[in-house]
Amino acid sequence: MMLNRTQMLGAIAGLFSGALLLAGCGQPASAPAAPTLGAVNTPATAAGIAPGDSNPQPADESVSKATGETARESSGAGSGHQSITECAASDFAVDLTVQPNRPGVLLMAVTNKSKQDCHVNGWADIAPVDMSGKAHTEVPVQKVEIPGGPTEVTLNPGETAFAGVLVERGDKADPNTVVATGFSVSVPGVDGPVNANIVGTDGTSTENGGLYAEFPLKSMKAGTLQPTTQGVTVF
Repeated sequence: MMLNRTQMLGAIAGLFSGALLLAGCGQPASAPAAPTLGAVNTPATAAGIAPGDSNPQPADESVSKATGETARESSGAGSGHQSITECAASDFAVDLTVQPNRPGVLLMAVTNKSKQDCHVNGWADIAPVDMSGKAHTEVPVQKVEIPGGPTEVTLNPGETAFAGVLVERGDKADPNTVVATGFSVSVPGVDGPVNANIVGTDGTSTENGGLYAEFPLKSMKAGTLQPTTQGVTVF
């Protein structure tokens, strides 16, 4: 089902306990305008993931701190999980779609909006940001092998790679909880971050100002980029 991106106003209910997503007019979102998501494999819609997906293999996990800076990693010795692409950050659009009835779960869709092939491999670095776009560097982001290990994906123009993101909910009154209004995503092997467009279950998004989002969170998990949505949000 394609997302209704023309809907300017709407409220999202049930993202997760402690998180507030409101249809806002005059409350600027942190994400700039992005083109309509074009996925060749599976459209990134709120109904794109079935809760009954197969269980992932045991995760070989690594922990990193989310930062506002992009670490450029090569596919040489010591890396193994990411590959260099000649594409730039401006060649990608990133959508984070709230999954219905899946508290704290987001479907990440990284789309090649350029006219050339782009290659991605491994994990996209995701960082929660405040309304000014500043990253919350104190929030730990755990990279997990869900639904499996790193897979090199060639994205032709208009094609999309997918990954799951899990937000650990927090209480605003908790000093260890930060409130994010958006997310910055760095595509593996690419210099520079991309401001993610957040899409609600009713199709409203931060792309056109139709959605204002708040995420009280303590930590996050991010899975590997894959060519399809199969199993990517099974946390």
